[in-house]
Amino acid sequence: MLTINLPISKSIANRLLVLQALHRDPMMEVMPDAPEDVKLMHDALYKLRYSPMPLTLNLHNCGTAMRFLTAYCAATQGCDVTLTGEPRMRQRPIGQLVEALCRLGAEIEYLDKDEYPPLHITGKQLKGTVCTLGTPLSSQFVSALMLIGQEVTTDSRSPYIDITRACIEDYELMRNRPVGKDWSAAAFWYEWAALHPDSDAICMPGLHLDSMQGDRRAAEIFASLGVETTENEEGVVICGGGKHAACLQVDFEDIPDLYPAVAVTCHRLNVELQASGTLSLRLKESDRLAAINDICAGKLSARHDHRIAMALMAADLPTDDMKCIRKSYPKFVPQLGIATRALMKKNR
Repeated sequence: MLTINLPISKSIANRLLVLQALHRDPMMEVMPDAPEDVKLMHDALYKLRYSPMPLTLNLHNCGTAMRFLTAYCAATQGCDVTLTGEPRMRQRPIGQLVEALCRLGAEIEYLDKDEYPPLHITGKQLKGTVCTLGTPLSSQFVSALMLIGQEVTTDSRSPYIDITRACIEDYELMRNRPVGKDWSAAAFWYEWAALHPDSDAICMPGLHLDSMQGDRRAAEIFASLGVETTENEEGVVICGGGKHAACLQVDFEDIPDLYPAVAVTCHRLNVELQASGTLSLRLKESDRLAAINDICAGKLSARHDHRIAMALMAADLPTDDMKCIRKSYPKFVPQLGIATRALMKKNR
């Protein structure tokens, strides 16, 4: 059996970091092998707490940091901050969140194109009125407002909002506990298992089927792609080699991060994927719908998107960018090398 140590859930870690900053609590220790997005959030919040103002923060292409810190800075008196990022970040809309914050009295200025970063924010005490976000482009807009203590009404029913609510309600219990392992990262090992049916079973310690993470649905989806999931005292164990469906229907609205692994797996197995709820995929680190369409057409580019790069590599396809993988899973490349060598040895 192959043991894979997954990264911590950056969804949970980043929410807890914001809450720790808001409570003026010590921030969790971030280990060297943590996702780059978690390190970025930690460093940004540290600078916001201890650096003189005015301050410019380059958030690169971390959408979570841009959205959560927009709300955090707007609600923090004394902040005089510019939030900027890479060119792709300037193409990722944030207008719905800014508009909601401004209705609460926030002072936010667009520095280039309306409704897109970069932003200049002057922090102040916000009104305590209820925010309404009917159908947000990103559930993180709702989470950003919830984290700063705002009541939000929304039509969105996302598991990521459920994670935010759980982190807020259980903060006193969660703040000193280890952050759970990441189901979004596990999806690429499900892909590997589906596409390498002769490989050893894979144990992922610290990953559990009752996780609050919505991407635990990877177990259910990949069951239709021939991957069996069991759970023991250590964590989740997966094994490929089962029969797969000829056609798979998946609504990705609540689980967009699973799309690259599922789509590439279906492409390689010649399984027809009928995907719905894919609107937000065009607003990620890359346009993931376009990226997958290119892959299916033989144009193998990661587009500097960590999840596209890992989906390619788990399918034994070349990628033009491995550095971007550090954003969420710094150890993926060496771990995949170990799995590949173990499979080659087994098949000699």
